[in-house]
This record gives sequence, structure tokens and C-alpha cells, in this order.
Amino acid sequence: MNWPIDVESSRLERRLSGSLGNRTVQLNLRYIPNGDAGLTDFGAFVRLVDNAKVSNGPVTVLLVGNGGARLVPESTSLVLEWDGIVGTRGFTGSGYPEASGVPLAGSVTLAEVTGDFAAGHYVYHFADGSELTCTFNIPTPARADGLLGGDVDVDDDDDDD
Repeated sequence: MNWPIDVESSRLERRLSGSLGNRTVQLNLRYIPNGDAGLTDFGAFVRLVDNAKVSNGPVTVLLVGNGGARLVPESTSLVLEWDGIVGTRGFTGSGYPEASGVPLAGSVTLAEVTGDFAAGHYVYHFADGSELTCTFNIPTPARADGLLGGDVDVDDDDDDD
């Protein structure tokens, strides 16, 4: 599947956090599923460490199930928090499709994170061996002015690759 990122709703935000003047980096990734699988809302909310930047090659963080409906970073890392977003009828209370359920694990790879841009991809791994891969390329609202949204590739397959 090839879903475009929703430029109106997707954001890279840097928010002042605490008295030290650090900036919390948040990625709000939302896609336009174009009616695929009956989805009305799909994406992820990612909170990174203060002043997070990636410029010298990709950084991959493993995400593991916590026994509930969420994935969490495997260890203290660049990614502090991960929340998957899914919404429509036919989905479990966790926000994941009933057919696949909650991913057992996953990963997020950040190829670039700068002051006004983030690019990378994330992968969900399900109990039945299937995977869902989503890429992202998001500017801040200011950088998005005059730009059409970047394409987002979502590859839903049942390969182990």
C-alpha cells in the first residue's frame, strides 16, 4: 500500500521543557489511508529525547511489547515514548486491527532529524509473522508552506524480511 502523509496533521514539534531550556522533540505522524482496510486514522506519536538530532546516518531503536496495548523502546535511547494511532470500526480497543492484533515488537529508524525536518521509517512485527512498514518524511508547518506532502510508503506484507 502507498499512503500519503497528511501534511495538515503531521508535525515535527520542539517544545520547551523545564527550566534548563531543553526542547522536547515530538513527531506526530498521520497518514491518509485512502479507505484501505476501512481505516479512518492511522499513524504514530513519537517523543524523542531533548534536543534530539540525527544527521550522521540512521539510528534504529527497537520497540517491544509491554504486555498491553503499547510498544515501548527496548532501552533508554533516542526514543522515549511510542504510541500507535489507529481508528475505525473493526479494531480492538488497543487501536490495532483485530486480524493482526497488537504488534509483538517493532523498530523505528530515524534517518534524519533536524530543527525542522524528520525522515525515517518504522516497522511493526505481528505474531503471525507479518510486518507493516511505514516511511515518513515530515517538515514543520513553516517548512511545509507551499509544499505538497511527501509520499509515504506503507508496505503490508507477510514476509519475514
